[in-house]
Amino acid sequence: MANSVILSCVVRGHTDHWEGFCLDLDLAVQGRTYDQVRDGLLKAINGYIDAALLEDEQTRNELLNRRAPLRVRLYWALQLFWATISGRSPKSDSITGFAVACPA
Repeated sequence: MANSVILSCVVRGHTDHWEGFCLDLDLAVQGRTYDQVRDGLLKAINGYIDAALLEDEQTRNELLNRRAPLRVRLYWALQLFWATISGRSPKSDSITGFAVACPA
């Protein structure tokens, strides 16, 4: 079995909605709850990869290697760092990161 790729994802909560981002594919989703956004992000990742795999090799490689810009990745790294040291819960108005095994 080939080594699987791990994708970096982050979910951020606000008072009335949540946002989820896959930093390795530059994808984003929104929803009303943490679970809704996490599930939506997983579906978006799977759908994106399924569609990319149907493309020609050059297009597929471009789509599967489309990362969020470095400044965005650094912003989220800093946000996750501060959330971790402050002890905020991932189920409240806060931010949490998680890894997703790439289904491709």
